[in-house]
Amino acid sequence: MEKGLPSRLFAFTVGLFVMTLGIAVSTKADIGTTPISSIPFSINLTTGIDFALVTFIYNILLIFLQYLILRDKFTLIHLIQLPVTFVFSLFTKITVDIVSFLEPSSYLGSWILMIVSVLLLGIGIAMIINSKISMMPGEGAVLALNQRFSVPFSWMKVAFDTTNIVIAGIICLVGLGELVGVREGTIFAAFTVGFAVKYSNKIIKHLFPDPDNNLD
Repeated sequence: MEKGLPSRLFAFTVGLFVMTLGIAVSTKADIGTTPISSIPFSINLTTGIDFALVTFIYNILLIFLQYLILRDKFTLIHLIQLPVTFVFSLFTKITVDIVSFLEPSSYLGSWILMIVSVLLLGIGIAMIINSKISMMPGEGAVLALNQRFSVPFSWMKVAFDTTNIVIAGIICLVGLGELVGVREGTIFAAFTVGFAVKYSNKIIKHLFPDPDNNLD
């Protein structure tokens, strides 16, 4: 067995769970969901198709996007993201149930939940990437763009999330005639999750030393 593999698998699983917990918390904030889940959530709202199913299909499309970007650098290891996506969907269902009791009683309470969501996402994503096991297709797409255009990860993450918000907003406006699930909290997350990953990485990378770590 590869040295350190059990601890990395543990870190990956915990990171994946923490990431889905962050998404679940954002859905209870009532000021918009996270950018990475905004498109599946918007499709769910406008069509009624199961959120977990839409999320799975969306992530498969992101894996295909990675192939288009990386081409000959896209390897079989990238396909590990397929079973990871399935586990991600399962964790999403579990964490949504866990946070079902959260009901903000004020606008301030909503913002507290959104900030907690961003912090959880930053920690979860940093753990997933540093574990070197696999990653969610969303982060994989950002890393592929990061490698292709040599743009810092945190800034590429902001650009990617902003694109998700715009597309989700269009879906809501066309399908529902109003912005639902894409609000000020979504925009806040788009501009802060990348930096949450960056600063979480400063701590987590000490657990997984890697000279090729370029998330800063």
